[in-house]
Amino acid sequence: MKRLLQLIIPVTGRSGFIFYVVLGILSGLCSFLFINTVTGVLGQLISDQFAAPGKYLLIFGAIILCFIGLRKLLSVVIIKLSQRLFWDLRKQIISLVLRSGYQELAARKTGVHSALVSDVNILTQASQSIIDFFTAMVLTIICFSYLAMLSWKLFLITLVVALGGIAIYRLRAGVNIRNLQKARTLEDHFQGSFNAILDGFKELFMDPAKGKEILDKQVVPVAEKAYENNSKAYIGFLNNQITGYTMFYTLIAAILIYLNGILEVEVKHTVTFVFTLLYLLGAINTIMVLLPALVRAKVAANRLLDLRDKLKGEDHPEVAGTDLIFEEELEQISVQQLEYKYTGDNQSFGIGPLDLDIQRGDVIFIYGGNGSGKSTFIHALLGLLVPTAGVVSFNNLPVTKELYGGYRKLFAVVFSDFYLFDSLLGIENVDKEKLNYYLQLFEIERKVSIDDEGRFSTTELSTGQRKRLALIAALLEGKPVLVIDEWAADQDPYFRKKFYTEIIPLLKQEDITIIAITHDDRYYHCADKLFRMEYGKLIPESMEVFQKM
Repeated sequence: MKRLLQLIIPVTGRSGFIFYVVLGILSGLCSFLFINTVTGVLGQLISDQFAAPGKYLLIFGAIILCFIGLRKLLSVVIIKLSQRLFWDLRKQIISLVLRSGYQELAARKTGVHSALVSDVNILTQASQSIIDFFTAMVLTIICFSYLAMLSWKLFLITLVVALGGIAIYRLRAGVNIRNLQKARTLEDHFQGSFNAILDGFKELFMDPAKGKEILDKQVVPVAEKAYENNSKAYIGFLNNQITGYTMFYTLIAAILIYLNGILEVEVKHTVTFVFTLLYLLGAINTIMVLLPALVRAKVAANRLLDLRDKLKGEDHPEVAGTDLIFEEELEQISVQQLEYKYTGDNQSFGIGPLDLDIQRGDVIFIYGGNGSGKSTFIHALLGLLVPTAGVVSFNNLPVTKELYGGYRKLFAVVFSDFYLFDSLLGIENVDKEKLNYYLQLFEIERKVSIDDEGRFSTTELSTGQRKRLALIAALLEGKPVLVIDEWAADQDPYFRKKFYTEIIPLLKQEDITIIAITHDDRYYHCADKLFRMEYGKLIPESMEVFQKM
């Protein structure tokens, strides 16, 4: 409960949370006063002393109006609280995700997705119940106090029954919570399988047997285990609830048949005691009904807080003033003795040590076989991966860990597994003249347009055309260095030739430095510098052979 409140109280504030609970208590007190007034009237009717019906009509009317007003107000604030919590938690997670390291986040994608889709929804639903839970708890205490005033003997018996119910609940609670925790862990596995289906749907569509294997060997076993764990937990909570009902119904029957006579309790006090017990049973029932959802919310809160703490621990805040350093005109980026070693299962592979000198306006091509280290090197050069050794320098200034946030902004990138956003991002004022120029240059002016808000008219294009649009978006950022990975692989022969022989020279004239991973050996002569990546080493290649091709 404490960790659940850690998420709710920052949204409501302490005073706000207390205000919500007070509203709930006042609403509950209206119900209590109604029952108390009913028992008073019944007592008078039994003793044939009922009088002043007009007075009680006003009392009942006032209580009902107060209940309606308070309940409506409480319902509205709880709805607003749940929506604020829902969106605040989502915004917090996304904000932390955007500040996380690339490598750390890549390892947590499934956990983040589960948190946003599952945990946040569970906590939102719980926020609608927690006020009712605390209200029921306070009203339970008030009812017990009132019962003690009516008959301390019956109160002690009632207290023993209640403590017995609590003891039974505590004995079973641990098993129920563990089952819910197991089910929540399985949710991550399910999300992982579901993401694999969405991301690899083309491959699965080509061979449905692969999809059936994921369903049969991953989804179905997870579903069955989650079903079993959740069922055990909820049946456990249900058994607790039934046990509580049985104990209180037995107590009420015993009071009416035996205990009131044995303990010599007056009839009117017995009637009031039983009615109060029935009201108390309603409050206890509220607690028992809400407990499964709150326990599930506790599990979700633990997951969410742990994720938030891990993301905060991996937070990469930008250091003030670093952007000013990199606003200086690019003259050179140098890489000296750079190394990157993978940890964990891939610790046998790494790149380096390697050196690279990049001058402003250079066109650099890098090629190499699969697994040679090209992508790892590019990621280390871009600052997506922080090198384990060596130095990257900008205009002879070593790029330290604190400077990477500003350094990464030097690069406009189109990755091989690029994502095409539906609008231009990070560009405040779009140069319409340059935009139209690029659309015509890349020959997609009849396929797509961009509105005044920078939104593309469509992204439903062929893979090659999507790559052209992604490259246009990158060029409009106005960054000094353009990095592309296998960009021309999806272009037709005509446009591939145009890209290497016409577009790259035009971009070079714009003083854009270009680093490209490519296997188009027919066009290697279009580069100023050519490197081969082999077993994690960057090897300079002579341009003479390719210039003769």
